[in-house]
Amino acid sequence: MPRVCLIDDDILVRDAISLGLGDAGFEVCAAPGAASGLDFVKREGVDAVVTDMSMPGTNGAQFIAQVRELFPHLPLVAISGSSVIGGRDALEVAQEGGANAVMTKPFRASALAQVITDLLNESAAS
Repeated sequence: MPRVCLIDDDILVRDAISLGLGDAGFEVCAAPGAASGLDFVKREGVDAVVTDMSMPGTNGAQFIAQVRELFPHLPLVAISGSSVIGGRDALEVAQEGGANAVMTKPFRASALAQVITDLLNESAAS
């Protein structure tokens, strides 16, 4: 069962996505922020990461940079409503920072599950 670390400061979003990914066959670690998410990834290891871009404290772009420094090949999906970082679209910033895929909220958990599955398959093939 693939392990995914989901980072989102909104508990309702976190719970809904966690439930949907769990139903799709993923083991989900849900974290409320970048610091706790990064700690989990370093301590426990995961197969993929999903991060919100707009969070208090360390934002998604900063988190992606930290993950890429430590785990350059870890599949990473950035998610966002319509947030802006430094005057630019957050998902555009995420892609430039190393996110493998981006998704705009709202989305179906099944669509996210498919994106993660595709990234894991690509990673296994390389």
